[in-house]
Amino acid sequence: MAEKGTIKFVNLERQFGFIRSESGEDVHFRLQVVRDPYQPENLKKGTLVTFEAQQAAPGSRGPTARWVTIGTPARADNTETTGELRPQVTAATQTYRFLNPYNFVRPLFVYNPNAGTALGDCPPPPHDRYVGLTGKMSCRLTATTPLFVSDSHGVTREAVDKGRQHLRYRFFRTPDDEAIAIPGTSLRGALRSTFEAVTNSCFAHFAGGKRLSYHLPPGEALKLVPARVRQNGTQWQLELLNGMTPLAPGQRPSGAQYAAWVHTYDPLWASRTVALAPRSGYARRPKLSLSGWQHGDECQALVEHVKHPAKHFEFWNVVALAKPGATLPRPTAQQRLISGYLCITNQNIENKHDERLFFHHGGAPTVVDLPKPVRDRYRELIQDYQERHTDDVKRLKSPDRPHGKTPAFSRFVILQESRNLENGDLVYARLARGGRGLTVEYIVPVSVPRLGYDQTIGDMLHPRDLQKCSDYDHLCPACRTFGWVWGGESEEKKQVPPLDKPTAYAGRVRISHACRITENGSFDATLAILSTPKPTTTRFYLAPKQGKPRDGLDDAAVGYNNRGQQLRGRKVYRHHGARLNPQEYESVRQGPDGKPKKSDQNRTVHEVQNAGTEFEFTVHFENLAPPELGALLWTLEFEGWNHRLGFGKPLGFGSATIRVTALELCNAATRYSSLTDERQNALDHKADWVDEFKQAMAERYGSPFDQLDNVQDLRALLAESPDLSVHYPRPTRQPHPDGKNYEWFVGNKRSGRDAGPRYVLRVAVDDDEGIPLLDRFGKEVRS
Repeated sequence: MAEKGTIKFVNLERQFGFIRSESGEDVHFRLQVVRDPYQPENLKKGTLVTFEAQQAAPGSRGPTARWVTIGTPARADNTETTGELRPQVTAATQTYRFLNPYNFVRPLFVYNPNAGTALGDCPPPPHDRYVGLTGKMSCRLTATTPLFVSDSHGVTREAVDKGRQHLRYRFFRTPDDEAIAIPGTSLRGALRSTFEAVTNSCFAHFAGGKRLSYHLPPGEALKLVPARVRQNGTQWQLELLNGMTPLAPGQRPSGAQYAAWVHTYDPLWASRTVALAPRSGYARRPKLSLSGWQHGDECQALVEHVKHPAKHFEFWNVVALAKPGATLPRPTAQQRLISGYLCITNQNIENKHDERLFFHHGGAPTVVDLPKPVRDRYRELIQDYQERHTDDVKRLKSPDRPHGKTPAFSRFVILQESRNLENGDLVYARLARGGRGLTVEYIVPVSVPRLGYDQTIGDMLHPRDLQKCSDYDHLCPACRTFGWVWGGESEEKKQVPPLDKPTAYAGRVRISHACRITENGSFDATLAILSTPKPTTTRFYLAPKQGKPRDGLDDAAVGYNNRGQQLRGRKVYRHHGARLNPQEYESVRQGPDGKPKKSDQNRTVHEVQNAGTEFEFTVHFENLAPPELGALLWTLEFEGWNHRLGFGKPLGFGSATIRVTALELCNAATRYSSLTDERQNALDHKADWVDEFKQAMAERYGSPFDQLDNVQDLRALLAESPDLSVHYPRPTRQPHPDGKNYEWFVGNKRSGRDAGPRYVLRVAVDDDEGIPLLDRFGKEVRS
């Protein structure tokens, strides 16, 4: 029942506070339960709020708030039992909406560190003696949507367009190659992920040191200055090559662009500028062949001044090019003779027509120091470029050349050694002028580049103690139960492991293969293309530290550089259930035979197991504390909700429920005093251990188990079939043969006068209304 009160106290850093109710009782609340809309500054002493209290959790100091709103609800007739305002939906406003395939499970803040210590960080038990609960359990897994787990053997290749290969996979089989099965490693991975989420364990597989990147806005890119790296022993410097235009640090050049243009390519997309002004000096520039030239080559050139007919900026255009010392034509009155270095990055965008020539004309060039942090950030940036395109580069025989209308890859994307700066490398630099003169803020490889965010992924994790476990004496519940190895991420491999402590711990849970026991038919499918995760889609991956995500904010407010933002939590692909639609998982491109078209980017899977197929497997466990065994049992049976495993989870494949059918405990004294391996039937005690786990979680995190944020998010994503269709954002109701999902994101994040709606992904527990279709202009598409 809703009550009124005022804020008595709030701690924004620890994300909790107290409400003084009208009855005079103090009610604890967490910032995560405050409903939209609100700003952190609204949460101050004396603010009027409406809330609903719930029963005090065991071990807590009093009642807690289930939800809180600032002020009072404006329309009592439009609220549900949660008190959350819901929009009115009428026939005039109703449009097609959909749910994103993934959302996130929020991490928890410890409310009472002295409670539920078996679910905190501590040393693991030994393996050389029995000190806890040991035994085994039998489990039955039932597929609730089509299920496919790939076998590493039996992969076949089929030749498709232009010599490319389409891969075909079969379902995993047992080592004797006879029985369809789910490998124990797949089960272990899925179960550990759920166990980590529900016990609030560390983010074990987490590249915390990685720095993501974003596209530098074109206006900012114009402020970059061409430069050449100079190394002399341990001293690193930049030679600034600003052409014939005075340096303007942090500003656009006041005259012609710094680098000269070398007209080299016919654009893959026809030039609109040339079409609009075919008689202009810009359109009549001759093309120069760069055959025999390499990136970084020293050269001399004749250049002449050109003005862009549409955008009206000025630049120097190369009309003749020669090796140093070679003869060039005599310059005309409008031409200049210059010396410099060729910057060749390949035809890496569709409308690219020019390469660049870096030069400095008139006097000695300015030289500035190139500090190590800037060099390190450059290496991280090039590594990010290369990781983004690794698979695409491997797939092509000549990735340095365009393929049809598809552009080539940049030189530094193809060449692994490009991530390490060397003497003579050509870069673009962002400069700043300070009290000590010019300084370098960052360097990039191209004129319109990606740029690394200031904060790493690890900097965005909140609370910070959820970083991957690094100390044997302080392991989280998941690392103690499933195992732990020190290090593991690239940035950690450079560190020296501790010599006075163990650096690994074997897990106390072993999971067998799950063998099929009940068949329900199977099918083959050529699947839609699955792309890699896009964590730079910040409106979906990040959320504010205080409050909930809000629509309409600009890119800076929702980006990785904003210290008020944090990672949303653990990524989970939602259960599609009855909403599973073949048009979403099958390739929509049709071949000449009318069947889904095969390419080198999609996959064909064979023997996909239909919903209703059943499997059995065994879990052996040792030395578990009662709350740990309860956590494992809860994770397995999962309240009847759906686990997600195997291939094609974003498309709806891979949902399954698990039921524990037998549970036996080993009595160490009896075992060693008997010739038989006698075990005690403990299935009737299953609920007791689960209840002990739930009580420990409630005591430690300050709310009844069912009301914890992580549990609510898991329920919202994995319990029931959703009411809306599930697919990635796109501009059309039906999947487009050419994809074009990117148009939704282009339209959504538009800025300026015709800004897009800038929709964010709702918190999982609130994500039930869906989002609309958008075109590339940010306009809602009514279907």
